[in-house]
Amino acid sequence: MTPFEVPSKDVQRSWRADLFTHLDGLALCGVVPVLAEGGVLDEVLSAGGDVDDLAALFGANSGYLNVGLRMLCSQGILQAHRGDDKVNYMPRLSADTGDWVAQKDLYTHGRAWMEHAVGMWNDPETPLFQEAQDALANLKDAVVSLQGHETKWSRRARTHLEGALVAPWLVALGTIHGTEPLTHWDDVDAAVGQLHPSKQKAWREVVAALGWDRSLRGGFFLRRASAYGVTTSYTQTFLWAKELLLGEGNHLWRTEPGEAEIHVDRTLNVWGSGGAHKAYFTHLDNVLKEVFNKPLDQQPRGLCDMGCGNGALLLHLQDVIASETLRGQHLDMHPLMLVGADFNQEALVATADHFMQKGVEGHFIWGDIGDPDQLAIDLYKKHDIRLSELMSVRSFLDHNRVYNEPILERPDPPKSTGAYAFRGKRLRLRNVEQSLKEHLMKWSPYVAEHGLLVIELHTVAPEDAEQLQGKLPATAYDATHGFSDQYILEIPVYDAMAEEAGLRSDDAAGRNFPSHGAATVSLRYFRA
Repeated sequence: MTPFEVPSKDVQRSWRADLFTHLDGLALCGVVPVLAEGGVLDEVLSAGGDVDDLAALFGANSGYLNVGLRMLCSQGILQAHRGDDKVNYMPRLSADTGDWVAQKDLYTHGRAWMEHAVGMWNDPETPLFQEAQDALANLKDAVVSLQGHETKWSRRARTHLEGALVAPWLVALGTIHGTEPLTHWDDVDAAVGQLHPSKQKAWREVVAALGWDRSLRGGFFLRRASAYGVTTSYTQTFLWAKELLLGEGNHLWRTEPGEAEIHVDRTLNVWGSGGAHKAYFTHLDNVLKEVFNKPLDQQPRGLCDMGCGNGALLLHLQDVIASETLRGQHLDMHPLMLVGADFNQEALVATADHFMQKGVEGHFIWGDIGDPDQLAIDLYKKHDIRLSELMSVRSFLDHNRVYNEPILERPDPPKSTGAYAFRGKRLRLRNVEQSLKEHLMKWSPYVAEHGLLVIELHTVAPEDAEQLQGKLPATAYDATHGFSDQYILEIPVYDAMAEEAGLRSDDAAGRNFPSHGAATVSLRYFRA
């Protein structure tokens, strides 16, 4: 077998920056053509304007228009002057963006390919029809046409387009291979062999154009195929940018209760997030071991994982407790209560099956992260377990709650720079902050004794995102979450709202990722 060669650390750093820019590009290829076609982009690049006035002028939904224009601020193309009620967008006067503006129409080729490529990872054996082949060829030619252009913005545009070009292929090959990363060219050959012959031919043409075939660079990105999973799982949402920006604000929410969500390919999302989340679980483990190595009479009865998914995190934590803590030595006299709660009934079934396969006992219950009182009542009635006697754990969930208007008017000016919407309506920043505070206050009584151990996703200020190009996929994060009514706030804002809600963070347990500068992921151990 022929393993991928490992590039030097400096080369890896450079190519990792390209990977993050690929993810931003996938989102931008969905959105930029819509902003351009509707005339909004030319208006903002020439004259600027207040987002609500622009929405009225072009018949747009101000909430999602705000998300789209903030994406361009994070790229350093626009700048925003914001207050609580007003956001005014202007071209970034200090930025030499002329090269990017000259290339902006090429993003239509990225969008055209995405329209044909969406979902191809679920149907590897179906043919790539002629129209799709033409769209792929046009995008490939656009990428090649920018090779050799060494200005900052031409390189960035080329890498954006390359992201739209390769992301569907990488996740298709990665998911065919399974949950482990591709590590050998033989792995790639085996995965390609399961594609329809028309797709095999098209893939060979792509790697030839990019110089990826059996190359150091090709191996680097193929090994990291799962890093493309989460952003690519939102491809359909990016393609619905026209409907979201200029059509019905509730376009993603047309489903009936009980129907599958349409804004994300959840299977691909879970596949992509698995590897990324493992990096944070080591730090979760350390906090957990500290808690369950305390004297037995000071320990929680067990764990409640709100948003349990398929139960993988809960089972992992159970294994850590059983094998590496004092509690694990006394499970016969002090059994560990494991509660998996989820809004999705299919997730509860998956968790129950996973527990059965592992031979582990658990309690599974429907729950809404926005209503811990009802969860506590149901848990006691159905399972004779008090929520307050458990340690609450969850990962990447609080931002994905249904938005509730705050009960109280927040007197302080907002600190966030985010762009937030609910069904197309632009939300006031202070209301989003207050809504998070009131959400966390609901949980405060139930985590007072044994705490809330939580991993959360965050945005960063566009000015920071622009400075950190290639170090964070901030534009992609803001697109995936902003267009699907999810509320990722900056870490300092999140921490401030938690403190106001009466939650105390254990400083020794807290972590930010990355550890220095603006970060997009946090780990916190809160107690009231």
